[in-house]
Amino acid sequence: MTSPIPHLPRPMEGCGPSLSHAEAQRVQRYQDRLARALAQRDRATLRRTKQYVLAAAYQPRRGVTPALRNAMRQLSWHMAAMLLTRDRSR
Repeated sequence: MTSPIPHLPRPMEGCGPSLSHAEAQRVQRYQDRLARALAQRDRATLRRTKQYVLAAAYQPRRGVTPALRNAMRQLSWHMAAMLLTRDRSR
């Protein structure tokens, strides 16, 4: 079984429910937004997207499956290292 999200580890067999296709796409959209903000060096978008990921991962909400919450938590740990360095040439 391949992971629908390339940067997240493959789920272990029998380790609980896996992401639905729609949930995998949702996590992928957040990951794409983070990558785009890094590439464009857009601090505001990076911060805003990080806040959305944290809210989706840790705020209690109805309708969020354990698999989606787990994937968002994993993404939140990966994004913790996403920092833009200050451009000292300006």
